[in-house]
Amino acid sequence: MEQYKREFIEFLKESGALKLNGDFKTKAGRNSPYFFNLGDLSDAESTLKIAEAYAKALVNTNIDFDILYGIPEKGVGFVAQTIVEFLKQTEKNKSWAFSRKIPKEYGELTTSKSQIVGRKPQEGERIITLDDVITTGETKYEALATLNKEAQNLKFPSMLIALDRQEINILGKDASEEFKERTNIPIISIINAGEVYKYLKENDNENARRIANYLRVYGTNQAKETLEKPLEKKIIGIEKSIIVACDVEEKEQFEKIVKETAEFPYISGYKIGFELGYGGKGWGLADIVEIAKTYAPNKAVIFDHQKAATDIPDTGKNFARKMKKSGIETIILFPQAGPETERSWIYHALDYDLNIIVGGRMTHQAYAVSEGGFITDEGAKEMYKIAAKAGVKDFVVPGNKPEVIQEIKEVIETEGVSPIFYSPGFINQGGNITQATQVAGKSWHAIIGRGIIHAKDIKKAVQEYTSQLAWIDPTTKC
Repeated sequence: MEQYKREFIEFLKESGALKLNGDFKTKAGRNSPYFFNLGDLSDAESTLKIAEAYAKALVNTNIDFDILYGIPEKGVGFVAQTIVEFLKQTEKNKSWAFSRKIPKEYGELTTSKSQIVGRKPQEGERIITLDDVITTGETKYEALATLNKEAQNLKFPSMLIALDRQEINILGKDASEEFKERTNIPIISIINAGEVYKYLKENDNENARRIANYLRVYGTNQAKETLEKPLEKKIIGIEKSIIVACDVEEKEQFEKIVKETAEFPYISGYKIGFELGYGGKGWGLADIVEIAKTYAPNKAVIFDHQKAATDIPDTGKNFARKMKKSGIETIILFPQAGPETERSWIYHALDYDLNIIVGGRMTHQAYAVSEGGFITDEGAKEMYKIAAKAGVKDFVVPGNKPEVIQEIKEVIETEGVSPIFYSPGFINQGGNITQATQVAGKSWHAIIGRGIIHAKDIKKAVQEYTSQLAWIDPTTKC
């Protein structure tokens, strides 16, 4: 990283323009672990430091121009000083300008209603625009429209910003790239989010970790390339197993199930839902986790709440916090409320160091549109795609629909992820364990509830179902 970038990040931290150690609402409505606001700085010394950094970034581009234009509102306060600093660094005398909201209709011998303050652009001139950050880009498009009314055939070789947050928009597109595609104007920045992460990684590991999690979910491909790969955390320690779906209401019932199944090596975990999650008289979710850890300390405890990720984005934080507080380490999300909700819940789960399993297709009839339901098949695929792009490797697929398992497997692998599948839909819903495991691939876990928890002999039922897991390796026949 160039020294001026490092010094600029240090300055932003010390001045408070770069805020850390919190949850900050961005203009896009996201909860971000960091926030950037040059508007907090209005003293002479700070303005000078910011202008020096802008000018240095401008010099490094080696792009020639006639006018540096400050985009309202943030760019206005820095454009004149930046052009002065540019003169100091290059000995090239360039002009500056910005625009007022209302055209001037008085004074000066002119009949035009110009909105420009400073040097008015002339036909064919080259203008570099300046602003603080880019989010949706709307103010940038408005500025271009204003300038293009002032003169014909203006050229815009680049746009200069202080920080590129390197985020995708709500449609999953890179905001900077989308701006370039629409305008043919490349964006250059003093620093970007990836560089902030790299700087923090050297001296503030916790904030670096949080920003990395944020960028894994919301970051552009370029931003993700700067991140260290997260440590591989396997929810289940073996390749194939059975997870017991403990859909019972009382703590004592759950304790009995765990006691009778804990000895089996291919029982790898317990899935609990709202029945146990809501708790009972004198006990709660934390007590359920404690029971599981007491009798089966090496097995996963997975919380599956049907409202998880079907609510608004902001509720993801409280959900993750409650799960962590209760001792839950793994959660299942079915993000039917849309892409921003999915991204938000995944981010908050990562922020609280939770393991994530994401589902998009379900076992019952008339769920997807192709089956007569509400959820489009493509929409369900997108749920898996967004999760895979964020680094999620664990997914729920319907065990009674082998053709859907195969379809989703291909979708996830296209995103460069080797999926680990978890499948309900057996016994009462007609799924075949052996058939499903052969389609799902190397890593796959059957989720079985009533067939085990309602069995007269739980141990016998466990032995029967584990025998169907198709342990035969087709390459070795053993």
